[in-house]
Amino acid sequence: MRTLNDQRGMTMWSLLFVLGMIALVVFLILKLFPVYMADMKVNSALDSLVRTADVGSMSKSDISEALRKRFEIDNVDHVDLGKDMTITPRGRSRLIRIKYDAVVPMVGNISALMEFNHEREVRASGE
Repeated sequence: MRTLNDQRGMTMWSLLFVLGMIALVVFLILKLFPVYMADMKVNSALDSLVRTADVGSMSKSDISEALRKRFEIDNVDHVDLGKDMTITPRGRSRLIRIKYDAVVPMVGNISALMEFNHEREVRASGE
């Protein structure tokens, strides 16, 4: 039977395991956080575009150019508006959708894939 002195504290292996888990979490945060920050900028740019008074009467190229300018200011470079943005008519309104993927290389041939989807509905002009 072991005494209380022998049973105190963590073993070297359990300490290494805990430190390894902490290092893994820090690594994941450092790799993935910038992508989520860029996604918040995409969301913010889309929100500010929707608040624009004449967005309902803008063409797809005008909307794309307005978003591209906002992305350039915010340094968002992983969204291809020509491929990732769709505008769908819905009765008296239009649905602006930006759906894109971000691939972050982790270690070696292991990567993390993150899929993002933002959509906003805007009223067509004259309503």
